[in-house]
Order: sequence, then C-alpha cells, then structure tokens
Amino acid sequence: MDEFIICGGTIVTGTLEPNNRLAVSKGKIRFLKTGEELSGVKTISAEGLYIAPGLIDLHVHGGYGADVLDGTRESLEQITAYHGRCGTTGLVAAVATAPLEQMADALAAVARYAGQEKGARVLGTHLEGPFLNPRFNGAMEQKTLKQPDLKIAEELLATGCGTVKVTTLAPELPGGLEVVEMLAASGVIPAVGHSGATFEETLKAGQLGLRHVTHIFNAMAGLHHRKPGPAGAAIFSDGFSVDVIADGVHIHPCLLKMLWQLKREDLLLISDAVAVAGLPEGRYRLWGRDLEVSRNKATMAGGRLAGSTVPLLAAVKNMARSCGLTLPQAMRLASTNPARILGLTSKGQIAEGFDADVLLLDHDYNLHLVIAGGQILFSRV
Repeated sequence: MDEFIICGGTIVTGTLEPNNRLAVSKGKIRFLKTGEELSGVKTISAEGLYIAPGLIDLHVHGGYGADVLDGTRESLEQITAYHGRCGTTGLVAAVATAPLEQMADALAAVARYAGQEKGARVLGTHLEGPFLNPRFNGAMEQKTLKQPDLKIAEELLATGCGTVKVTTLAPELPGGLEVVEMLAASGVIPAVGHSGATFEETLKAGQLGLRHVTHIFNAMAGLHHRKPGPAGAAIFSDGFSVDVIADGVHIHPCLLKMLWQLKREDLLLISDAVAVAGLPEGRYRLWGRDLEVSRNKATMAGGRLAGSTVPLLAAVKNMARSCGLTLPQAMRLASTNPARILGLTSKGQIAEGFDADVLLLDHDYNLHLVIAGGQILFSRV
C-alpha cells in the first residue's frame, strides 16, 4: 500500500478549498498538522489541479471486452482495471438478466473476487432482473425474463453471499410487491427499472420499500402528461433516489437539467457500461446479440441502445456541461451521493479518516492521478 503526501492543489468538497498537505497513509486520508512530517514518504505535487473523491458507479456490466456475466476472475480483473484507470474507484458489478444458472455463477464469482481487486474496488452486485417487464426489456433477452418469484429472489441473494446491494425489477408484475418487501427487509435496495408501472403502482411499491429508480427514462414507461409513470412518481415524490446515464446519448440535456433542479441530493450518475466500453468502433456480440459501436454509443438491430460505452467520468463531464454545474456539484453526483445511497460511511468525500479514494483532475476533467484504497491505479504526475 502506497504512502505519500499531496502538496498544493485545490480540494473538492462541497466547495473548493486550498489543500494543506493531504497525506495518504495506510489506505486512509490524513491532513498533516502544522510542523508534522512523514519521513521517507513520496511527495506528489497537485499544483494547478483539483483533488477530488474517487467516483462510485452503481451500475457496471463490463468494460474492455469483459462482462460480469462471464463469471470469471479474469473478466472481473479486466473490468476493475479498466474502470479504475478511468477514475472509478468503487463500483457495483451489474449482473444482467440471463439464464438463472449464469446469473448465479456471476454472483458467486463476484462474491469470491471482492476484496482482491487491484483496480476499482467492488462494492457489491446489482441484480438487473430477472423480474423485468417484457415490454421494456431494453437489451435483455425476453426469453430469460421471469415473473417475480420469492424463491428465485431468495436463492439469488443467497448465492451472492451478502454482496447484492441493488435489485432492479418491475413492481407492477404479479408478485412484484412481495419481492420488493423481501428485498427491503433483507437490506437490499429495491429499484424500479425496465418497468411499465403506473404512477400509482410506483408509489404503492414505495410504501413497501421501493426507493430507487434505475437509469431513469430509459427502458420504462414514458413521462406522459396524463400518465406520469415511474419516472414521474420518483421525480415528484419524496423518498426516491434516481440514477441517470448522462453519457450524451441516452438522455436529452433538458431532462438532465430537470433532474438536477428537482432531485439534487437524490440524484446520481451511472455509466451502465457494458463489455464494449473502451473498445474501438466496430461490430461485437453482447448477451447473444449483434451490436455496433459507433460515436460513443452501442446499438442493436433497429437502433436500440445497449448500455453505455463510456466510463463514469465522461458522464460527469457531460452532466457538468449540459447543466452548467460547478466541479463540486458535478463530482458530488458520482461520489458523495452514491456513497450515501449505498450506506458507505468512509467513501465519497475527501475527509479525515475516509478511504484514500482520490483523483487529481484539471479544469477540463482530465485525469492526472487515480488512487483507490491508497494504491495508485493511474498516474501522469
């Protein structure tokens, strides 16, 4: 584990503050007192740069050719390495809907791998299905979708060995509310997504423990002036947090502005990065289907989007530009907010005693250094 002092630069908290010798020691953040020295420790200059908390991504399917569904240590190493060097220091590994045995294998693989990362840290798993509405399947294969079933849900959670943090489902399906209740009672965040739920159905599920929306506006009933749907329920009701894919492809800038104005502390950015993230433009296979990557988007036959091709920092930059956000405002949406929603008490901020998950950025969001848990993952300083 690396130990060093970062001198100079500006710390990104709720505001911008001058750095007074931030130290990384034993994987934690420290601020040296006046006259205090650490002998034999490397010094890194952050002059002209911003010192920001590492990014936390609640929805990562893959990257650089690897998929969580592969169910192998090698793929997880590839995914965490890729996202780590792109500024994501903590991620929730998303398990896409697939045959139940394959989903279980992926959950077990993540449970075995967590704690052994050399890149981004694995903070848990996100079950995206299999209880999704076939009318809003997105890139998921319809034949793998299931009706909500308590036994299946409980078996998947057990296979995850406590790593499942979020489960996305369509609560309007028969049995959906029972699964929502079980998930909430188990300490898992129930999230509405790939859903045709009405405004009223979403609020009812909220009373039973539903409290999050997965990639709002995408793969769900639309925001209609007479039928607000799940998005309307989440935006205009307290108690719901929402995540959004702000990659410049999935959501129009005016809706990003609306989300920022109305949700703020309950808004977070995700990448929804799939296996083709970080790969050159071209044709690939994803979840048994042909896919084309071009101009930072991945599309299937008919032009349907299939996740995202860019890491989370690109979404942060796009959100800042689309909504006119300051650096502290934009970074909060991918660090402090997701840490709070996940219940992480030592991540998401540059603060005394917090995990040393640190980025050095310039004014244009270009990375100069990535530190996760006190280890340097990427450096150009």
